[in-house]
Amino acid sequence: MITVISRFRVRNGLEEEVQKAFLSRPRLVEKASGFRGLDVLTDAGDPSVFLLLTRWSDEESFRAWHRSDAHHQSHGLIPQGLKLDSSFTSLTIANSIGDPAGSRSFSDALEGQAMALSQWLMECDAVCALLLAPDGSIRARNQAGYRLFPPDKAGHSGSAIADYLVSSDAEQLRQRLSESASGLDNLLLNLTDGQHNPITLEVGLVRCDGAILLLGTPEHRQDARFQTEILKLTNDLSVMVRESARKNRELEEAKEAIERLARTDALTALANRRAFDEALRREIARSQRLGDRLSVALADLDHFKSINDRYGHITGDHVLASAAAIFGRQMRPYDMAARYGGEEFVLLLPGTSIHEAIGIAERIRKEVELIELSEHDGKITVSFGVASWAAGETPAEFVGRADAALYDAKSAGRNRVEAASDVCA
Repeated sequence: MITVISRFRVRNGLEEEVQKAFLSRPRLVEKASGFRGLDVLTDAGDPSVFLLLTRWSDEESFRAWHRSDAHHQSHGLIPQGLKLDSSFTSLTIANSIGDPAGSRSFSDALEGQAMALSQWLMECDAVCALLLAPDGSIRARNQAGYRLFPPDKAGHSGSAIADYLVSSDAEQLRQRLSESASGLDNLLLNLTDGQHNPITLEVGLVRCDGAILLLGTPEHRQDARFQTEILKLTNDLSVMVRESARKNRELEEAKEAIERLARTDALTALANRRAFDEALRREIARSQRLGDRLSVALADLDHFKSINDRYGHITGDHVLASAAAIFGRQMRPYDMAARYGGEEFVLLLPGTSIHEAIGIAERIRKEVELIELSEHDGKITVSFGVASWAAGETPAEFVGRADAALYDAKSAGRNRVEAASDVCA
């Protein structure tokens, strides 16, 4: 008697269809000479992996079936999406062991050409494999077997499997192990650690030469303490994730606040010179790319030094803040008002002609005249120089023409708006 194991992997979520197809396969193979039965095991750690176990009276019967037309026809029962794992083909259980003592190790029981599958089964942590003597003593374990059926404290590896089972399941397994039938049904076995924490295994039994190979996968884990620990760890992880997300948001908000502060004038709350210079370069590039209009208006509060000298810097700061509030109120969403330095302000006006820019500057000029200071016996006024960008002009050249127009406004008596004379768009 030999048993051949093949490892398959399913794609596209076809696990149930493939399992049904495997179980219907005996319709074609049952008439094959030497066929003794078929079982299917699923890898609990990876539901897409199936182990197909076929039992034969001898190796030649299996090889004759494998060469037959019926074998090739059987592939038509399997839906598309199944493939034989390229690394793991098949292995033969107890092919040629003739020792009267029977198989004593996995190397005895797992024969055939596919050493990769044999190695995989011995090292697997998802499918439990035990090599049992007919009396139920454990001769060998794979990696998962050591985890689920650990040796006793004295280190003896030959402990009986009945020591790990509830009494009713131990008696049922003893009866099955004593049966001489080659095809054994799958069983559900309940393992216990002695503290009422059972683990249910779904196992299949494969008869070898003088031994039985038990293959099983955990079906249920009814461990209240385990579930409690998992829940606690899950909750702790959720708290850590939320806390990390909160700190990330705070860091992002702090970063944004620092960026705003780095581009904002502290006294007036307008954009500072750095922010204006960056925005000016961007708008010039955009105007050059799209051929759109762009204007700037450079403003200077008239006689501001005399206000500081006569009334002090506190009053001077109040004048600057009041004028800045007026500049800010006149801006459209896409405009920028910035403190250019000292008592100078600048307006960046995208999509605005020179005539529209003059109109905006005039409205601000008139509103600044309405600023009242109880200790100041005169009016607060402002002068403007306005320019529209010319193609190919650098930022310095552009602002320089607005500054020249501002100088003209100062020379002409202040409290007025002057446009750059060389460009009228």
